[in-house]
Amino acid sequence: MLRTVKILIGAMALVLAGAAATGGVGSPAIPGFISVLNIQFGDGWYQARANQRVIIRIPPKSEPASSKKSERVQYKEEKIGKCLLMDRLIGSWPGPKESLEIMTRDGNVIRAYLGDGCLAREFYAGAYVERSADGKLCIDRDLLHARTGAQCEIDKFRLLVPK
Repeated sequence: MLRTVKILIGAMALVLAGAAATGGVGSPAIPGFISVLNIQFGDGWYQARANQRVIIRIPPKSEPASSKKSERVQYKEEKIGKCLLMDRLIGSWPGPKESLEIMTRDGNVIRAYLGDGCLAREFYAGAYVERSADGKLCIDRDLLHARTGAQCEIDKFRLLVPK
């Protein structure tokens, strides 16, 4: 009976430690954390560990199209930085040349060129990325994950601007 009570108290302490580490009262929000909590009972020490990962989902979105098929919009590519803020990404769809096209909250379309051996068509159902400490999706650092199981690095980003 006493052992069961100790386990329950340890589990409650673990939940409280997790709440504090993810933005509970008086503590900053941490995008991912490992928290170790040591608890002392009358006859010894017990340790509880909490691990958390935050995954960002970039949902599938249909490609923006003009009202008439004959008036297909032509784009030119412009250089853009090496990182994108993850909070600004709202949708994605497979693009040409083994690239993934990503739409941002402000309506911009960004082409992400995928690494060698990656097929853009595997991202038809959207993409996932693990949230980094700085909240950015960067080339040569982060991996994009597809629901099909594919994992791809990004080689470069290009902003698509209508001609």
